[in-house]
Amino acid sequence: MLREKSFSKGELIFREGEEGSEAFRILEGRIEISIQVGGQGDVPIGHLLPGDIFGEMALLDDKPRSATARAIEPTRLHVMNIEEFNDLFLRDPSALSPFLSSFFERLRNTNDLLRRELELRHTTPTEVHQLLEAGTSLDHPAIHPIPKITITPSNAQTRKAGAPDQVIPDRLPFRIGRRQSGEGADILSANDLSLRDNYPYQISRNHCSIERSGSELIVRDRGSTLGTILNGQAMGTESEHMALPLQPGANKLVLGGEDSTFHFNVQVEPA
Repeated sequence: MLREKSFSKGELIFREGEEGSEAFRILEGRIEISIQVGGQGDVPIGHLLPGDIFGEMALLDDKPRSATARAIEPTRLHVMNIEEFNDLFLRDPSALSPFLSSFFERLRNTNDLLRRELELRHTTPTEVHQLLEAGTSLDHPAIHPIPKITITPSNAQTRKAGAPDQVIPDRLPFRIGRRQSGEGADILSANDLSLRDNYPYQISRNHCSIERSGSELIVRDRGSTLGTILNGQAMGTESEHMALPLQPGANKLVLGGEDSTFHFNVQVEPA
């Protein structure tokens, strides 16, 4: 069974910029969604009604809330965190249909926004292809054999987090992220290497990946909260780069900020 929470009129559910770990579905009542705009304070951008889902991105990433949610009349909600999502997926997948529909609708809206943005920029088909290629990592081993990549933890803290003494990926992309706190499957994660971390987290659920971009090997930040550092260069949503090339030979990979304790050596050798 999903947990339920009740809120009185005017009660805050979450505020923009706060950390969040739960998604919500409205059973009764109405929710106002607002965002901060300059010096105007909270500016309403919409009302949600029974059946609507909100806050679902907290199940996918570790980013702060992007808006404020407040009950504008007595309201009752279904509430779910990532551990409950995974458990329910195994026990009663049909109960997750509204949440999955919301994920897919968000994806469709994002694709539409990207399409409109490209049209406004008068982006050529070649440029669109380059953008899509930069955001994907299709593997064509017959065209580009995978070089030997050896990933080893470079300190005791990383080994203690669950990193094997040595990993040699046999396919790309190779995804790294944070392991869920409970036992069992993590349905919304697609990690090949999952590491334990404690709050306040350095590692995001979906942190970074090693991919191929054309004939080049790269490390891509997957929208992590604190970013990724490759050979001393930062990448991530707060940095200039989202991806950086792996150089032949030795590479230093850090998950999180400069004070992170999660360090790897990544050795690249010809195929």
